Amino acid sequence: MTCIPAKSLLESYVDDELDAAQTAHVAEHLATCASCAALHAQLLELRAGIRAHAPYYNAPAGLRERIQVSVRQADRQARRGAPFWRRMAMAAAILLAVSAAWNIALYRSRISSADLIAQDVFSSHVRSLMGANLVDVPSSDQHTVKPWFNGKLDFSPDVRDFAAQGFPLIGGRIDYVGGRAVAALVYQRRKHLINVFTWPSAVPAGRPELDRNGYHVVYWFTNGMSWWAVSDLNAGEMRQFEDLYRQ
Repeated sequence: MTCIPAKSLLESYVDDELDAAQTAHVAEHLATCASCAALHAQLLELRAGIRAHAPYYNAPAGLRERIQVSVRQADRQARRGAPFWRRMAMAAAILLAVSAAWNIALYRSRISSADLIAQDVFSSHVRSLMGANLVDVPSSDQHTVKPWFNGKLDFSPDVRDFAAQGFPLIGGRIDYVGGRAVAALVYQRRKHLINVFTWPSAVPAGRPELDRNGYHVVYWFTNGMSWWAVSDLNAGEMRQFEDLYRQ
């Protein structure tokens, strides 16, 4: 197994979601690849951090008991030949209770997922600054950077240059966020670097933000695409950059 498929499976590997064959292949690759092993260790650290600090929302007290009581009552009414409208009311009450529990679980899941992606893009930004792989295609020409992604991703990222506004494009690369390949676009603001990660998404992730050790992460969603920007710029300039991309 090479690095590309291994990295795409790492998040599922960490969550024990792979079948036995895939798990064995990824484990074998991690034993021989220092880069993927380091990324695996970072994912484990991120997961531990999320579990330690992410908010959890418990179902209302007595919800399980109320659902069980409603089910028993509906069953008794059905056996006694209760009127149709009463059986429907019972069914609606059960559905409402189950829906409330499901929405609470879904809300908790989406918050945790958004926080995890925020942590992931933050780590990817820091890694890019530490190594020599800041850009795979060094260019300030958006018409050079955009075509470079053709055939490397299953989507075409919206690449823009904001040199006139003080945010020049300096290149792009392929990166990995949330277990998938994404486009990473790199911009500069004076001596500060901005990593912008983007990929198609079915639904927005809310508006999570993460500030850590002087770095800021901002998120926006437009035209079916998720956008995450990370930099050590101040929050005001990061919002200014976001506004440029939203126009």
